[in-house]
Amino acid sequence: MKLNSAKEVWIARIIAWVVIAALSCGIIFVTTFMLGPSLFVIPNLNDKIALAVFCPGAESSTTQEGASVPTTSDPSGGYGHTVEVTCYFADGSTKIIRNEQYALASIGGMFGIGGLIGILVSILLFTTPFFLIRKKKEKWNADLSPHSSK
Repeated sequence: MKLNSAKEVWIARIIAWVVIAALSCGIIFVTTFMLGPSLFVIPNLNDKIALAVFCPGAESSTTQEGASVPTTSDPSGGYGHTVEVTCYFADGSTKIIRNEQYALASIGGMFGIGGLIGILVSILLFTTPFFLIRKKKEKWNADLSPHSSK
């Protein structure tokens, strides 16, 4: 959109940014709570996130998945599996990531990655008014040019 004055351009950009801010709230919400959990489908992404959080610099790791156990004391409650990751470092030391740590890192990491994707999309949207809303270029009058013969 080409506007006549700089004031009109900035008013249009501010209105566009208000609309984009409202849209960005929805975009960030959807990517965090819908796209984030869908990232659990990617193989070994849980392990990579947990290792990056709790064992940075580990040379290798082993994962042991346990049996499904009750998550509450209620007999009709839900069940969940247990995971324990052992990290091995270059100096020969080891570190064990407990099930609770693994769950927090992987669930938080997935939601965090989804939120970051939403923020990146929103930042791209916030830059579009600079490209789409501009001032009209003034036409060059041939009679006023320094090279005219008049």
